[in-house]
Amino acid sequence: MRKLLSYTVIALVIAGVLLGAREFRLQSRETETVEILDQMVVERGDLRVTVSATGAVLPQRQVPLLFEAQGVVVEINVADGDQVRAGDVLARLDTTEAQATLDEALVALEVQRIAYDYLLSPPRPEDIAVAQAALDSALASMNAAASSGVSAQDSQIAALQGEIARNRLWQAQLQRDIAVNTPGYSPDIRGLLPDGGENLPPEVIEQANAALAGLLPSAPGVDPASFEAGLEQAQYGIEIADSNYNATLGRSGDTAGYSSAQAAAIAAQVALDRLVNGASERDLELAEIGLRQAELAVETAQLNLDRATLVAPFDGVVVQNRLVVGELPPAQTPALLLLDLSGFFVDIAIDETDVVDLALDQPVELDFDALPDTLLSGRVTRINQTPTVVGQLVSYPVRVALDSTDQPVRVGMTATATVIVNELNGVLTLPNRFIRLDRLTGSAFVSVQAVDGTFSEVQVELGLRNELESEIVSGLTEGTRVVLLPRGTFDPIGDF
Repeated sequence: MRKLLSYTVIALVIAGVLLGAREFRLQSRETETVEILDQMVVERGDLRVTVSATGAVLPQRQVPLLFEAQGVVVEINVADGDQVRAGDVLARLDTTEAQATLDEALVALEVQRIAYDYLLSPPRPEDIAVAQAALDSALASMNAAASSGVSAQDSQIAALQGEIARNRLWQAQLQRDIAVNTPGYSPDIRGLLPDGGENLPPEVIEQANAALAGLLPSAPGVDPASFEAGLEQAQYGIEIADSNYNATLGRSGDTAGYSSAQAAAIAAQVALDRLVNGASERDLELAEIGLRQAELAVETAQLNLDRATLVAPFDGVVVQNRLVVGELPPAQTPALLLLDLSGFFVDIAIDETDVVDLALDQPVELDFDALPDTLLSGRVTRINQTPTVVGQLVSYPVRVALDSTDQPVRVGMTATATVIVNELNGVLTLPNRFIRLDRLTGSAFVSVQAVDGTFSEVQVELGLRNELESEIVSGLTEGTRVVLLPRGTFDPIGDF
């Protein structure tokens, strides 16, 4: 607390000394001759706050044109500097193959369209007559096949299949008897012989039974029930073979020919019914799918053909023509460059401290090095949200669109764009060189000369300021004479 009181006393003493010196200085200016460095009368005028930057003129649009297809250049219709209209053909590659593909796709589309229209159209009498004739022919073929006899080969095959089935049953029974044999078992093959086996001499049968008995093992037998399933299956095989044999003998026609004729008759009947009753929903749906696929094929072929042609997308001027007839177009660079000169813009870089004052549609004045006596106007049309950083310098790209003009503006010209951030009209203004700012208090002072020739310093309130002038809100009136005196005239600190 004591230290704070000490600082306060010292400050008061210093202030008293300065005020005393100031009073002495003011009184001395009444009797001494003062050198006036500059003077003016306070007037009303316009005050603007601006932000300036320099950039190059660019066209409204600048589009590189490239071929999207491969091929040799066969046609070039423009040269550098030519004016073109939107839709003009600028150059073309060899399109022989692409045109052939398109022609084929168009033919296929026409075929699909005819087929689709045919399904939708009512049947013609001649079409119905043809379909009926086809049905009658198929029915006749079916009747002819049904009346033809069975061949001897079919009968022999059916009989042989029966013998094979019986042989399988005999083998299964033999395997069962061998497996279930026990000691003292005497086999008897008479029940296993095929038809006609009973005519064999008794001694031959006995010798076969004895031979089998000697071959059978003496181990305990196996349960015969385990063979029932296999025997039953073999028996079913005999029954099926016999049934097929009887069916073959009872047939009175050619089965294969009959089946083929029957299928043809069914197809002919379906075709006739479709003509009479019209196409089904499924047929129409399939026809629509086929038609759409054909249309897509035409669109794809046309697109491939268009890719071999360069067409102007807008009105403009052709520059940088790199095409040569008979050679391939450049692969890494644009074939042509098209400029839209219906409008121009200038891209400028604004410092991060100034970009906060910019807004879209703010007015801009443009001064051109190539047009020293011309001042053009424009508008802010874009302010980037992300900055460009170069070392410690942070700036934001800003685009200024030029207003329509008849001046000879060219792409690449250098222009200084002055963005008008704020503007006041009819206010008291004063050049900044007549204003003294107190570094300690931030207050502003101006030296004025009274009618009697004496000088005094008055405090003023400042408003809008730019690099050269400031708005005087209060403290001065219009017509007051202000002077610029040597430094320290009314600044007591300047003498110490």
